[in-house]
Amino acid sequence: MARGRASRPSRYSRSARLGELLREIVASELARMDDERLELVSITGVETSAELSRATVYVSVLDQESAPNALDALQEHRLLLKQAVARSSAVRKVPDLVFELDPSIAAGERVDRILRNLADGVGG
Repeated sequence: MARGRASRPSRYSRSARLGELLREIVASELARMDDERLELVSITGVETSAELSRATVYVSVLDQESAPNALDALQEHRLLLKQAVARSSAVRKVPDLVFELDPSIAAGERVDRILRNLADGVGG
């Protein structure tokens, strides 16, 4: 008897798969948008809630000074991005999109700064 897809264990949870799909779609749509506030924005990840009704889209902005403007632009384009997700996916209900700066970028920069300071102190 052949096993159906439902009987195979999934490597990723449903929310992780949806998050990856959303990341790809939103990143693709951002590349097409003609908004200068979004030129240096990258989608670094998406976390979806357990019930799949909310998706937090984490973004990285190359110029940290322009981060608030980039977040404003993303909020303004939220409905267009949600429509793109609806067109490009087979999800029944598109989750609400919430945009936040990726905290891992700032944490990585902080660790890098600490390591440089330690290296300067050891060498001096």
